[in-house]
Amino acid sequence: SAGALPDDGMLKAENAESSIWDALAMGEESIVRRADMSAFNWTAKHPQFGSVIHAISFGLIASVEESHVDGYKAFYDLVTDDDEGVQKRISLLQYAMDQGADPHVLAPVSCDDSRSWEHDDIAELSTQEIHFAGKTAIACLLAAKRVLLLALADGDWTRKVERIDRTLDIVSRVSNIPAPKVSVAEKVFETWAAVLEDKSTADVVIRVAAPKEAAEGGSAVHAHSAILRAASPVLCAMLSQGMREGERKEIALADCTVAAVQVLLALIYTSSLPMDDDDPSAETLLEALTLAHRWHAQHVVEMLVPAIAALLDMKSFEPVCEAALRLNLSRLLHACRSFIAGHEREMRTKLHPPRGGSGGSGSRGAERGFCSVQVSAEVARALSCDKPHVSSSKDGSKRRRRLL
Repeated sequence: SAGALPDDGMLKAENAESSIWDALAMGEESIVRRADMSAFNWTAKHPQFGSVIHAISFGLIASVEESHVDGYKAFYDLVTDDDEGVQKRISLLQYAMDQGADPHVLAPVSCDDSRSWEHDDIAELSTQEIHFAGKTAIACLLAAKRVLLLALADGDWTRKVERIDRTLDIVSRVSNIPAPKVSVAEKVFETWAAVLEDKSTADVVIRVAAPKEAAEGGSAVHAHSAILRAASPVLCAMLSQGMREGERKEIALADCTVAAVQVLLALIYTSSLPMDDDDPSAETLLEALTLAHRWHAQHVVEMLVPAIAALLDMKSFEPVCEAALRLNLSRLLHACRSFIAGHEREMRTKLHPPRGGSGGSGSRGAERGFCSVQVSAEVARALSCDKPHVSSSKDGSKRRRRLL
């Protein structure tokens, strides 16, 4: 009925989840590891703690009345906790990342606390404030590092900076959530690799006429229509009766290299990259990714994303990030955001290159600006700085929680 009270089971579930969030914010690693987390959403938002990574890193980040939260001053953070507590938080962060926690979740607007930190030994020394609402945990960690570095001019905050650096190193890594795997006998792999190499039974030709191949008159890659149709709904339609590709048993590609097509076919047939002496470049994998996405071969896309993420460097970052944005690939975009966080200085240089550094073949890559407006905007968003906080009253009477 409309006025019915929640049953005991629902209340127990809500209380259990509330306790988990409390444990996360207090850095209670052993409690979280022992808890039943089967129904817990590691990418959820909390009105007082933000995301899981916010909670572990910063504790309570919403302005609350002391009477509303028992012992609210005991929600320490990476800066104020003691060495043992910090080690527990860092271990808990690693565990949370392994479970799928996302450091790029935005804290809700209810997380309206502002925070500064006092020096351990010199009471009159404190940092500037940082703010949490609408920011990712990585953005907040970078903001914390900036205010601590600025405070180094007046006191020694080195140990606090090192804590933030250790945390950033963990949360900026590409998530290593293991994908479900099925054990396959080596002979099965060898069988499908042999099928891929068998041109005598192939009944489809993929003609590649990209600029790189055009100078040599183009190239042909052979495949089997039954396998292509099973792997891709787009290819299934293209190779059906009544379609030009189906009638001619020929697929023309004008924007892809032979190497990229070979990567794609190897993944379709064997779920492995081609067994060549040289590993495919990031550029080749990106071409294969774009083609797999176009053909709706989602399982191939999922295999390519971690392979591309593993090759991220300053040279490949922009085309990879552009592809992640264009194709709306959240896992690849997550990897790009983590790369941004781990290369803040180089990214800021590319956002604001020195005069004369935006062109010319002699310029170093880090001194050129981004060519893609979308990538530039994504980097700027990921590295957004805190706006200076201006008190709404002259006497600074606005109350803020200051951790002890």
